[in-house]
Amino acid sequence: MKILQIILFIFFISCQNNAPKEDAKQQPQEMPKKEVKKENAAQSQQITNGIVFKDAQGNILSDAQKDSLVQYMDNIQALRRYDQENNNTEYILFQNYGDLRGFVPDESIENLIEENKLRRSGGQGAVLNKRINDQWKNQPLPEGDFLQMIDGSVKSFSDYRGKLLVINFWYINCGPCIVEMPYLNQLVDKYQNEDIQFLALSFDTIPDIKSFLNKTEFKYEHGSISRSLMYDFTPVSPGHFIVDKDGKIRDIIIGAPRNTEIIFDKLVDLIEKNKK
Repeated sequence: MKILQIILFIFFISCQNNAPKEDAKQQPQEMPKKEVKKENAAQSQQITNGIVFKDAQGNILSDAQKDSLVQYMDNIQALRRYDQENNNTEYILFQNYGDLRGFVPDESIENLIEENKLRRSGGQGAVLNKRINDQWKNQPLPEGDFLQMIDGSVKSFSDYRGKLLVINFWYINCGPCIVEMPYLNQLVDKYQNEDIQFLALSFDTIPDIKSFLNKTEFKYEHGSISRSLMYDFTPVSPGHFIVDKDGKIRDIIIGAPRNTEIIFDKLVDLIEKNKK
């Protein structure tokens, strides 16, 4: 059960073979393919709004089959994805990324391999940074009146076109966000006479943001957005997006550096690059 709990909470896992090697011969025989297909067809009609385990070929696994794979396969991993048609969370059990070919698109497999290399060298933070940049870099900001401003107005990102825009994603209980605010204030002061706008967006409510600002100086323009939209931009805070005059995201910084003060120089470098 501990192994299964780990599978439920971690995107990718590696499990050690817990069964003694001399017991490996006792592994249950595989079900004939025709029977597997029949069982999967029946299960696929029944399983909705739940958690489903599949093998690398996409076959739905019974609890017994799943437990057998976990027990007898070395270095088993789990790929989690969402099945919109049946509203299920799927966990695909496999050993090597190549096992998924024919079931998972090749492009997705190559991306998983690249992310695994990143995770080994730079940790999960490097993977998140890659995902966010892949999704947003050189892409336009979304259309729509998403921004609830603290002055009571409602704005869209298109209201900021025509000027270089620096966006900070933060929230009230984010310690690293608060620590870097003095350096962000210096940034606003540095460019106060230039055609650059600084926008801070949080998923906190307007009253909570106002209460925070009564106690802490933060010189950006402030607005509130939905938690889902903010997490779509970045699930990690603080985050900084540099947006050009046409509304396209050109550079992204995710997370806070260990030496907080260098965020000022990093943002200055990106602003100067995108002013040209």
